[in-house]
Amino acid sequence: MSVRLTVKQRSEQGGADKPSVVMLDDDVITLGRDQACHVVLAQQAVSRSHARISRDGTLFFVEDLGSSYGTQINGQKLPKGEKHLLRNGDVIAIAQFDVTFDRVAASENGKGEGSGTQHVARQVVKDVMRGLSAGGQQPYFRIMNGPRDGERIEIADAQEYVIGRDETADIIFKDDLVSRRHVKVRRDWSGVHVEDLGSRNGIKINKKRSPGKTLSDRDEVEVGGVRLLFLDPNDPRDALVVLPDATDHDGDDDDELDDESTRMEDGEESLISKRKRVKAEKKAKKEQEAPEEEEAPPEEAPPADEAPPEGEGDNAGEAEGEPPPDEEGADAPAGEEGEEGEGGDGDDGDDGEGAGRFGIDLTNRSTLIGIGIGAAALLIGIVVLILLVAGA
Repeated sequence: MSVRLTVKQRSEQGGADKPSVVMLDDDVITLGRDQACHVVLAQQAVSRSHARISRDGTLFFVEDLGSSYGTQINGQKLPKGEKHLLRNGDVIAIAQFDVTFDRVAASENGKGEGSGTQHVARQVVKDVMRGLSAGGQQPYFRIMNGPRDGERIEIADAQEYVIGRDETADIIFKDDLVSRRHVKVRRDWSGVHVEDLGSRNGIKINKKRSPGKTLSDRDEVEVGGVRLLFLDPNDPRDALVVLPDATDHDGDDDDELDDESTRMEDGEESLISKRKRVKAEKKAKKEQEAPEEEEAPPEEAPPADEAPPEGEGDNAGEAEGEPPPDEEGADAPAGEEGEEGEGGDGDDGDDGEGAGRFGIDLTNRSTLIGIGIGAAALLIGIVVLILLVAGA
């Protein structure tokens, strides 16, 4: 099993530089500014030995080594000297560097026979068979801090354990924050349960205060100042990341990705980045070719509204036989032309001629009323003028 670390440096403008991928299979991986580190983060804010990733069986833990500016896991600050269990996709933030952690499946033989997917499938079957045989491995607590860091406390089936500071407790922790009888752990057919026994400081499960709970794999229980990580080997865990090889390529990409693209060397892009780039180029090429294929059929087919040749078609004789507008207007009666108002150029349309000269529509009632009022006002004015002249 290998570890893939994807290192990405954030720029001051808010963007990010091109990430680099580091593949390692060491049990202890150091990150820092010193050139002796496995992952060198060349920046002044990074300590010489800033953080460390350690392996315990199939589990990986990260811890801060007392750095000046600290370490964050998925946006949460990691206390100095405290270990944190890593999962696939966890982001370790160190200064302006984001390091993404992934466990990667490796081929059983170094020659790469069979795909990584087949190897993972075989490994899952082995794990299941191992769990069924002899009743499977016992769930246990792993002590995550203090002088007993790394110690395992197995939990047998159908048993109860009392954790506390008193000598009569089943599991004793000499810590001032731990009560004499602090918490009870019980395992039965339904799982492993923890219950607070009325302690002074209580218990926390996954950083939250709780009176008790049925534990799941990788739950973290805090008893006073002691951190206990619950691990159940029989529960399914994060699947390993499978790096595609020559047998996993799609048929469309076989011509684009050759044997050289399956190798990861210094300064080269990762295999996944190459596959994404090739697919993006093929998609863009198809989009550019699509409009040309759509425009080709209309060029070959004749236009739908093209006029037929002279002398052909049902409407050809009608178009030629239609009289010109002048002849049609001459044959039309003079009275009809005047009523329509379109024959203003003729001499027989009296109504049309009057409307054209004065611009008054005598058929409109409002116009007639207005003319009447105006005439009445004019008459009154004439009478008043006559009276004034007669009085003088």
